Amino acid sequence: MFKISRLINVLKSLDKAVPVYIAGHTSPDQDSINSCLCLKYLLEAMGLDAYVLLSSSDKNILSWQEHVEKVSNAVTHENYVFIALDLNDTKRLGEFENAYRHAKLTINIDHHNNNTTNANYVFSSSTSSSTCEIIYNLICHLNKNLIDTRLASYIYAGIMTDTNCFSRRITSKTLKIVANLINKNIDYAYINRSTLWKRTKDEIIATGKLAEEIKEKNNFKYVIVDKTLPLFSNISLNDLTKKVAEDLRRLNDLDIFVMLINFGDKITSKVMTSTLPIADKIATLFGGGGHKKEAGFTTNLDENTILKQIEEFLDKNL
Repeated sequence: MFKISRLINVLKSLDKAVPVYIAGHTSPDQDSINSCLCLKYLLEAMGLDAYVLLSSSDKNILSWQEHVEKVSNAVTHENYVFIALDLNDTKRLGEFENAYRHAKLTINIDHHNNNTTNANYVFSSSTSSSTCEIIYNLICHLNKNLIDTRLASYIYAGIMTDTNCFSRRITSKTLKIVANLINKNIDYAYINRSTLWKRTKDEIIATGKLAEEIKEKNNFKYVIVDKTLPLFSNISLNDLTKKVAEDLRRLNDLDIFVMLINFGDKITSKVMTSTLPIADKIATLFGGGGHKKEAGFTTNLDENTILKQIEEFLDKNL
């Protein structure tokens, strides 16, 4: 069971002479990177030396922010603490997984189901809308004055995008937090336009093309994206799964929708459901996970095998 008091005790017990590296998942979204940045500010206010790890190829995720954040693309210390945020599987750390495994101490803070990170300390709250919501509550317990307009903007961006503009996984507590963030004079309209609502020409064209290619099995619909094609190679994995997939589901009023993204050597999938809480169960079939109505996985299986296994699972469980 998630207890914020226990998380606070663990953070307070950290040796101030040992640096802390913080990282989210590969192809980061706003919840991942902004929870990392906000935790960094909190740890620094506690007297710790903290660094946010971000792949050089992912720095565009910071493009909407008015202040350019200092992030690192490598661990430069031999003795360090590693805090992983917004992921339930260390494979999602990508190039930083090895650094996680060599850390003196590991901590995981997450809001997904089926956490398998095996960190020294795991703090997973699947009832929270986002990891940014967890970090907001953490900061409020330790130093609520730390939340200025900048941090409030980061937290808002994380919550707003991860809940698809407050359309899923929200509670009254979530909305109260959002009200408090807005009272910090954040430019929420600008954040909306610059993150979740932003669409490139390629994304719009891709959505139209894929809408015509959606196919149907007995209990679900799916679309296959060839990431090696020029049109799709120009769109990040995060934008494909967070924007294009969501637009396709709304466009077609799909109850169970699977997007298979074929990279040539692997397939990454986004599983989305409208009413049935089984997306994470489908993802688990292939070693993935996530939320009850939104999940994902990466596998070396071929498209036909994946589709057959999903169909068989749904035939048995619906």
